[in-house]
Amino acid sequence: MLEPVVQGKEAFVVDINLQGEGRRQLLELFCETEKGITISQCAEISREVLPFIESSGILGESFRLDVSSPGVGAPLKDKRQYTSNVGRLMSVKYRDGEEVKEAEGDLVQFAEDRIFLKTKTASLELGIDSILEARVKIRW
Repeated sequence: MLEPVVQGKEAFVVDINLQGEGRRQLLELFCETEKGITISQCAEISREVLPFIESSGILGESFRLDVSSPGVGAPLKDKRQYTSNVGRLMSVKYRDGEEVKEAEGDLVQFAEDRIFLKTKTASLELGIDSILEARVKIRW
C-alpha cells in the first residue's frame, strides 16, 4: 500500500517494521534507490507517507514514523539493492547444490539476476536465487 507513494519519489520499499502497541507504535519504513538514498529523499518520502497513513487510520491517531535506508550491515532484501552496492565489500551466504557456503569479496557487477563477486582467491558468479543472505561490510 505504501509502495506507490515511495515509487513516486523514485525509490522502493526494502522493508517495513512495526513495533510497539497503542500510543507507542513505531512504523519503520526502510527505502532505497538504485543509486543509494539520501537523507533529504527519506525526508521527502516521510512527508508524503505520513498524511497517507494518517488518513487511512490503519495505525490510529498516535504513532511515530521513521523513514531511513536499511543501513550498512543490514541484509539485502531486494535485488535492486545490489545495483547501488557495486564496488563494495560484501559477505554472502549461498547455496551450492545441497551445501551452504559463505564468501566475502567485492561486488564487481550485478546483471540479469546474477552477482559477480571477487574474493581474495577467486571470482564467483552467483544467481540471486541461490543467495540466502548478503550484507555490505565496512572495509577497515
